[in-house]
Amino acid sequence: MVNLKLLIDAIAIPFGLIATIVIISRNKRNIANILIGLTAFLGGVASATFSALKEIFYTIDLDMSLLFCKFSFLSMFSMTIPVLSFSIFFWKAKYKALPGLLHLFAPLPTIFLAIWLFIKKDSIYFIETTYGINNFLSTSIIIYCLVFICLTLIILTLALVYMANSAKSFPQLRHLMNIFTVVFIIGFGSSFFSLFLFQYIFRDIFQPYALFVILTTLSLTIIFSITLSQEEKTIWHGCPKLKANSNSDNSTLCLNTEDGVPIEIKLLDLGNIIERIQLDTEVLKTGSENCTNTVFSDDSDIVRCLTTHEPIKVLGENVTRQEMELARNMDIMEGNELCAECLHKLIAYRKEHKTKTDSEIKMLFLGARAEEFFGIA
Repeated sequence: MVNLKLLIDAIAIPFGLIATIVIISRNKRNIANILIGLTAFLGGVASATFSALKEIFYTIDLDMSLLFCKFSFLSMFSMTIPVLSFSIFFWKAKYKALPGLLHLFAPLPTIFLAIWLFIKKDSIYFIETTYGINNFLSTSIIIYCLVFICLTLIILTLALVYMANSAKSFPQLRHLMNIFTVVFIIGFGSSFFSLFLFQYIFRDIFQPYALFVILTTLSLTIIFSITLSQEEKTIWHGCPKLKANSNSDNSTLCLNTEDGVPIEIKLLDLGNIIERIQLDTEVLKTGSENCTNTVFSDDSDIVRCLTTHEPIKVLGENVTRQEMELARNMDIMEGNELCAECLHKLIAYRKEHKTKTDSEIKMLFLGARAEEFFGIA
């Protein structure tokens, strides 16, 4: 008789592998891509692989089968590491005062579970069914896992909902982010429900967590392919051609016009999370009447406006990725972002002193007070 669990695990592995490759390869410089890709790998590849090996070794070597089962559980639970890291990454981007040591907390629950699983002798046991081998954890471990998983999901949900609400001026982006939130939370939560609670409800029925993994990884692959920027593009929050209009309340002027005459625009502020997550530039294109205070570099290293895709010019010349990165890397004004005027001055200085190296400009900058360098003392 065909082992249904082994078959489903075998199907889940290539789905998880494809999802991992697609998500990470979309933009390998993007930390969010890497974290979500790692989540797909742990749940769709590592856990499914160990689960398949558990099924194979059950009739050959029971001890090895138990060992692979423990690694399968641990791989699934390890998905909380990149998920929690993603949440911490987001909240730290929003609240810079949060301590950097928060990132060290993400792997600690998994390390504790690993020690618990391998020290506790009766932490896992099997029940043979017509569908394959159902595995069951001890009640104490299940309670521990579910409490932490619920906490992780709550923190992630708050971050994703906040991000979606922040994108209210971009209907397509907000729609995709809402879909991603629902798919990820349902898929992630259902997988763990099937893995940790299914045994109490349907003892001898097929545990479908691998099916949830397949559906979740497939959905994430499609959503990330649409919403994430390609690797040859880099997005920065902060434009050197944006200026607050002192003659009008809360209005903003764009100086990046062909005739040099400023135009009043509507500021659609998405915050620096766009710079951190690197969303697709086409999704955020809205027209010259809007501004997100965000720029991006194309595959030719030319920096362009995110809402119009027109090149950003300083001193009549196109701004390059290298010039923008130099300006952003020198963001050391008491932990605050460089203002638009400061960005403009630094890029202009770079263009006026082409013979100077980036290192020389950095030394000049570091050797003077920031206020003196930018003439705002």
